[in-house]
Order: sequence, then structure tokens, then C-alpha cells
Amino acid sequence: MLNVNAELEQIRTARSRLQKFRIKLLRPSVAALESGSADLAAALECLKRVEPALGSHGRRSVALEQALHVEVAGLRRELQQVNALLEGAAGFYQGWSRLLGCAADEGAVNYTAHGAAGPPISIDSKNVVMHG
Repeated sequence: MLNVNAELEQIRTARSRLQKFRIKLLRPSVAALESGSADLAAALECLKRVEPALGSHGRRSVALEQALHVEVAGLRRELQQVNALLEGAAGFYQGWSRLLGCAADEGAVNYTAHGAAGPPISIDSKNVVMHG
């Protein structure tokens, strides 16, 4: 079983690794997501080590109990921010893949100014149409 200072240090380490991952997610490239998985795994390991100790209601001083409470609250905020950034990155890449998928289709849809799909444009190689 971990002592209170070790518990506190494990939570701080997990929070630090989540902060590192959050910073990488501010520019969510594929490389950032891949390298961030190591930070996420390290944070998870820290939490696995401290979870049994936090579940037990051993004797802790008020100051240490408050320090644990502050660190756990900070950890929750980091998790919320990482989750929001991951959802944003997922939405971005999902939209990007849809755009690429439409561009790859032979019969790409013609969209109106209101975003509704219009009738397909027939391609007549003798005519050129310019909009502007």
C-alpha cells in the first residue's frame, strides 16, 4: 500500500502526463496523437497504482487530505480538457475524411449556397462554365 506522499506524487505524475498530452492535442496531428498515447498510458499506470490506496480510508492529516483533493480535482479538469480536445480532433478528422471521400467520388455532388445537394453537373468537354 502506498503512503500518502506517494499517493500524492502518483496523482501529480498522472496529471503532469495528461498536461503533456493536452498540449500535444492543441495541434492534433497524427504524430501528436501517436506520441501522446505513451503519455496517456503512463498516466493510466500512475492511476492504477494509486487507486487502491485512495479507495481505502486510512488515516490522513487534514492538510494531506486537502492536497489530495486539490490534485484529484486538477486531474479531473485535465481529463475533461483532454476529452474535449480528443472529441474536437475526432470531429475534424471525420470531416476531413468525408471531404476527401467526396473529392474521390466520380460523381461529386454540386452543393447550393445553403448547403443542400443540388443536381449533379453533367460534364461536357466542349463547354467551360465559370462562376464568380
